[in-house]
Amino acid sequence: MDAGTVRCAANHAPLTPISFIQRAAAVYGDRAAVVCGERRYTWREARGRCVRLAAALAARFGFARGDVAQAYDPHCRVSHVQVAVLSPNVPAMYELHFAVPMAGAVLCTFNTRHDAAMISTLLSHSGAKVFFVESHLLDVGRAALRRLAGSTSAASLPVLLTISDDGAGARDSGCVDYEDLVRDAPSEFDIRWPVDEMDPITVNYTSGTTSRPKGVVYNHRGAYLNTIATVLAYDITAMPTYLWTVPMFHCNGWNLPWGVAMQGGTNICLRHFTAKVIFDSIARHGVTHMGGAPTVLNMIANAPAADRRALPGPVRVMTGGAAPPPRVLLAVEELGFVLYHIYGLTETYGPATVCTWMPEWDALPAEERARLKARQGFHHIAVQDVAVKNSATMENVPYDGQTVGEVMFRGNTVMSGYYKDIGATKESMAGGWLHSGDLAVRHPDGYIQLKDRAKDIIISGGENISSIEVESVIFSHPAVLEAAVVARPDDYWGETPCAFVKLKDGANATEGEIISFCRERLPHYMAPKTVVFDDLPKTSTGKTQKFVLREKARAMGSLTKSANIEKADINCDKSIPIAGTRAAMEGCMLSDANYAPLTPVSFLERAAVVYGDRTAVVSGGREYSWRETRERCLAGASVLARLGVGRRDVVAVIAANIPAMYELHFSVPMAGGVLCTLNTRHDAAMVSVLLRHSEAKVFLVESQFLAVAHDALRLLADAKAKFPLVIAISDTGDSSSSDGGGLEYEALLRDAPRGFEIRWPADERDPISLNYTSGTTSRPKGVIYSHRGAYLNSLAALLCNDMTSMPVYLWTVPMFHCNGWCMAWATAAQGGTNICVRNVVPKVIFEQIVRHGVTNMGGAPTVLNMIVNAPASERRPLPRRVLISTGGAPPPPQVLAKMEELGFNVQHGYGLTETYGPATRCVWRPEWDALPLAERARIKALQGVQHQMLQDVDIKDPVTMASVPSDGRAVGEVMLRGNTVMSGYYKDAAATEEAMRGGWLRTGDLGVRHPDGYIQLKDRAKDIIISGGENISSIEVESVLFGHHAVLDVAVVARPDDHWGETACAFVTLKDGASATAHEIIAFCRARLPRYMAPRTVVFGDLPKTSTGKTQKFLLREKARAMGSLPMQSKSKWKIGRWEVHSYFRMYQQGTHLSSAEYHGIEELALLACTVDRNSVVSTAS
Repeated sequence: MDAGTVRCAANHAPLTPISFIQRAAAVYGDRAAVVCGERRYTWREARGRCVRLAAALAARFGFARGDVAQAYDPHCRVSHVQVAVLSPNVPAMYELHFAVPMAGAVLCTFNTRHDAAMISTLLSHSGAKVFFVESHLLDVGRAALRRLAGSTSAASLPVLLTISDDGAGARDSGCVDYEDLVRDAPSEFDIRWPVDEMDPITVNYTSGTTSRPKGVVYNHRGAYLNTIATVLAYDITAMPTYLWTVPMFHCNGWNLPWGVAMQGGTNICLRHFTAKVIFDSIARHGVTHMGGAPTVLNMIANAPAADRRALPGPVRVMTGGAAPPPRVLLAVEELGFVLYHIYGLTETYGPATVCTWMPEWDALPAEERARLKARQGFHHIAVQDVAVKNSATMENVPYDGQTVGEVMFRGNTVMSGYYKDIGATKESMAGGWLHSGDLAVRHPDGYIQLKDRAKDIIISGGENISSIEVESVIFSHPAVLEAAVVARPDDYWGETPCAFVKLKDGANATEGEIISFCRERLPHYMAPKTVVFDDLPKTSTGKTQKFVLREKARAMGSLTKSANIEKADINCDKSIPIAGTRAAMEGCMLSDANYAPLTPVSFLERAAVVYGDRTAVVSGGREYSWRETRERCLAGASVLARLGVGRRDVVAVIAANIPAMYELHFSVPMAGGVLCTLNTRHDAAMVSVLLRHSEAKVFLVESQFLAVAHDALRLLADAKAKFPLVIAISDTGDSSSSDGGGLEYEALLRDAPRGFEIRWPADERDPISLNYTSGTTSRPKGVIYSHRGAYLNSLAALLCNDMTSMPVYLWTVPMFHCNGWCMAWATAAQGGTNICVRNVVPKVIFEQIVRHGVTNMGGAPTVLNMIVNAPASERRPLPRRVLISTGGAPPPPQVLAKMEELGFNVQHGYGLTETYGPATRCVWRPEWDALPLAERARIKALQGVQHQMLQDVDIKDPVTMASVPSDGRAVGEVMLRGNTVMSGYYKDAAATEEAMRGGWLRTGDLGVRHPDGYIQLKDRAKDIIISGGENISSIEVESVLFGHHAVLDVAVVARPDDHWGETACAFVTLKDGASATAHEIIAFCRARLPRYMAPRTVVFGDLPKTSTGKTQKFLLREKARAMGSLPMQSKSKWKIGRWEVHSYFRMYQQGTHLSSAEYHGIEELALLACTVDRNSVVSTAS
């Protein structure tokens, strides 16, 4: 299957979140990116500042690409340049998340609550070359450097750079300021993209002693994928407004500095905040999302009435740590906040699970909602799996809500390792799973719930406190004999350390003395707030029984806010509960725990766990849940494997949008095979060619296409070609309705053995599907999709279509089209419901939308025309607005207006089979809603900008490869590159090489780029006609016409069509002395082409030529447009007999005047009607 594939700059780019700000600057350039007080930067400005800072770091401090390893060596001791920063949530802190990796360096953010001793330790351990310190924290920063100077040479000290609190520039004459660096740096800099996506991007320090700090290494790949997963889990749609109440130093702000850029949002930065500041910021900026530890929720719930403001809309809050108590939950919900409860570790890039909320739970009492929300839920889409296991046997515990085991993770969003501590890395990933050290149960519905912490971690205000570290300090007190530290509930901080202390005989110490002793040696938040003097309970072997002490601490009750809070103003430093490559950073490793090939098969696996009982597929009276769908797909994979399908074997299918067609998108790759979906409009000749070219081993055929399939097989037999094994699919899902005695899909599923082990791809670039695009029967073009590309394009489809959790998708796009634009996989990723329809007609569309509450659908212009022209009797009021994606010809103003009036939101995109379907989207901006209809239609006609997973789209001179000016006039060729470009053309290396020449996919389409960056197609260099969403190659139609004995010359262009959007119009010059009618020409084509490819209009006459003899097709296009659009008429008007066709032709011969209706075409489903003008014969065919 590798024949014809290539890996190059056109179809591969390392995954990195740097790409998000590149796209944000292009797509959302003039929109506000960062707001902090009165400072405001657009995305174009923010990207420019990041690039200039990267240039300054590279030039001033000698950063070089060689500082980052380019190949994997687990024993390599490469010194990675690290840039450390100690800062609250200010614009500089945000920008450093992009600028540092742009310079090829590694970002290391320090907790602003650390004291000088800890910061000195971390600076030494990280080997930071540069140390940015925000002005209010300079005393701590300088103290840390003084301590470091006492243990190292001055030459190896990091360079101290300040961040002024107002962004105005240097305040300290002894230091260079951040703003000075940005101002003085060159504006142009070649970004140092990661050579390998497993290269490190950040180091985040988690709990650990000063003698053994634990630096968690994140890589570009993991950061990229976790960012996408967090955005989807958090329902962050396009252009959000995010309030920074989570500190960016915590797991890189849970990856949301990158996430907000990906969605073109606005970052509202807060250096300090109170409840009043939160409410004021939400009201002022229209905040849509924020995050925070329980302290933030308590602050909101307990805010005085005078500090509160009415919210302009729902505000989604992601929170972790202790589950919100019922009182707090009810209070924040009443205020308009929507809570998302999450759980994760520093080692999992922050959030790894989310308590997926089911809509039916909204009606439950507050106490019950709080109980459900207290659970940690399920893994998000970028985590391969989360399990609760017996840590000794590594077996999963029962789903009984009682049996306790250790929470373990694996997948691409598990750390690369602990920096400089390979021993700790290997121990944490023993057995191919990340051991969290947290103890939990699994409920019957699959949700996990934490019960205890095996590592004795106390989570206070979102900070992890190691009880062992606190105990070691207490033990050093001269009066202490024994000590044990556990968590005590706290109204404000969630938990605080509670120390149980036994003094030495004859010794004395007070609670205040013990606490003061600890505060002198630990950051204040780590010091106990409660000290109890008593004997410690022991086991028979002398081990302290901490569970007894935890019960005692809980029995004391919760510390009140007044007992421990000195002020309500906090420094943006609360976060989620976090415990505790191929990157060649010392201490890193690649294993099953932190790497898995990307594949959309994982979406189904997760959907069956997270959404098991929810409806996955609906078709007529049939419904399957996600759990049932997975079982059916596994059964299908088992069947295919037993029939001999192995890795990379092709499985072909021709079927409408029915459950079997959906299931095959998973069962075929589960068996290791490659899915090849055939166009249901193909005739037997084309089907036979594609079966032969693909070398399909199995051919699944829906019952209504069996005749075509049998004819195709006869053609294969005539050519002595190899036969595929045929499986019939009944159109009702009932095996008894099959019309043959051969293999039948439902019967095979029913009898399939259970327990099939999925054949996961060995490499994520392995092929997953083969999609044939336009091409001649002598040279079919099979486009190969990879698991990696399908996975990423599916996520792009979700983001582009604002498909939040549990959407309802109506299948009006054929699944054989680019695998339904990758929606077959995408709906599984979000646990949606697939509404399958065989016959796409207006009555069915409206009925299904109303019955199932459809949220999203798609379709070619024919679908839009069908909807707006539906009789009033077939329309139904929609229960909500339905987002419909369309491609091909842009919707005309009148269609757009009618669609909006009916309750549809039309989104226009552009793509190719070679780009997994849609590659660009006309991203709609809210301010355009107020424009007049004609202007909205003009904007919507643009092809827009690339989606989030595509690296770039450009309009280039195909010879020089220079980009054309963004003036809306200069024409060039549309070119694309990125991970969602095909692997290549199957068995056609030359075509692949030509298509990707120069490191870009050459589309052959001509377009312009407007000043706002949006692209617009102007012509099709490949002369493709788009009819009903199908691509018709005019070259292929012309080649058939040239085979007619009477034809001398021919050119085929598109003619507008009210129903199909466009149809083929043939301009024909006959040979001298030869004769042919339009009827004969069309019949000749229909005998040699699929019916939809044959011309519906034929014009006889000389073709306009250039001086060099080249046909001037632009003149023919103008003529075709001048004929007007072929009208869509009801079937009753087309019911005429063959004698009527001949009568009209005789009328023409006799010079009889024909009506306009007759002139524009008289059509019957299987017959032709001919009309004429005075100079040529024009035929219009059904």
